[in-house]
Amino acid sequence: MTAISTAGRPTAEPSPDILIIGGGVIGTATAYYLARAGISVLLIERDHLAAGASGVAAGMLAPQVEAPFDDPFFNLTLLGRAEHPPLAAALFEEAGLDVEYRPTGILRIALDEADRAELQRRLRWQSARGLRAEWLEPDRLGEREPLLAGAAGRLLAGGLWLPDEGQVRGTRLVQALAVASVKRGARLRQGEWAVSFETRGDRVVGVHTPRGLLKAATFVLAAGIWSRDLAGSLPLNLPVGPVKGQVLMLRALHGAPRHIIWTGECYLVPKADGQVILGATEEDGNYDARPTLAGVGSLAEAALEHLPWAGSFTVEGMWAGLRPAAPDRYPIIGQAPGFANLIIATAHFRNGILLGPLTGRWIADYIQTGAWAPELAAFSPARFLEPARDGSV
Repeated sequence: MTAISTAGRPTAEPSPDILIIGGGVIGTATAYYLARAGISVLLIERDHLAAGASGVAAGMLAPQVEAPFDDPFFNLTLLGRAEHPPLAAALFEEAGLDVEYRPTGILRIALDEADRAELQRRLRWQSARGLRAEWLEPDRLGEREPLLAGAAGRLLAGGLWLPDEGQVRGTRLVQALAVASVKRGARLRQGEWAVSFETRGDRVVGVHTPRGLLKAATFVLAAGIWSRDLAGSLPLNLPVGPVKGQVLMLRALHGAPRHIIWTGECYLVPKADGQVILGATEEDGNYDARPTLAGVGSLAEAALEHLPWAGSFTVEGMWAGLRPAAPDRYPIIGQAPGFANLIIATAHFRNGILLGPLTGRWIADYIQTGAWAPELAAFSPARFLEPARDGSV
């Protein structure tokens, strides 16, 4: 079977077994694990790799710091965090690229007594689960993070130290996954826009692009916020919308934080090259991916109020990205209802970098075995995704 790249013009390239739509961390991770298994893969990306949320993420691997309670999603994020250390080593070996995995830990500081009570509650249940966590009184914050020594720490209400949290560089992770995929035979096309699906019965048979129709045996929809539009061509109501996040790229001229510092209102993520990422806003329903004065101003205000020493950091740039989010803020991973060969993997919201590699591996496992990881049962598209009755999106 030949692939059609322009109307009526077959190319010499064979149709892939799997066609992936989306060149972020989920799409490239899926391509990587499929290529490792010797499966023919084509990935198409409308812009360039990591052009969406993956490219502007701070790269934190932080299930504990954000978890208010123990639930199936928390278990999923712990598994996602555990995926990164061996993957970083494998990608360095295969692609020759350092994704900057660093187990820096996170210090979640309490701003007031209400924060203190909440963080100590989290400390109790996480410790009961056997997870590493430690409470630091205000006068001990400087022992862990020198920038919080003295008066800087005494003005706070303490902090929760989580030593097993970490980080990667999102863009480098996507790049390394892509390079390793291509080395194993995957094909990647950037600048190829998926317009709509073509179906026959309960199967997707192709994806229309401006260049023509691309065919495959199985399709993976991992197009971030654009997944909703593509699903609508089937038609399927896929409830994914954007949550805009803005970040500032800073540089500390005289001492960067040793660890990630999280106030609840903002966070500082020190990178290996001396950059410090200050993030991030949450602007629901905003499709404008440009930074705004109000957005970066609110981040600066939050940082200066509680971490005033950050005022000496210089500003090197500002980014904005559109996180794909479902109404319940949980990911959507699984087979599309009504279509036997379409897999949906989107809506990872604030956890795309954390969960992307695990999602990709589990999709590859499903394609090979026909069985989903049981941990994904709560995150299936079936929980709210049904065919549109009137053809509307």
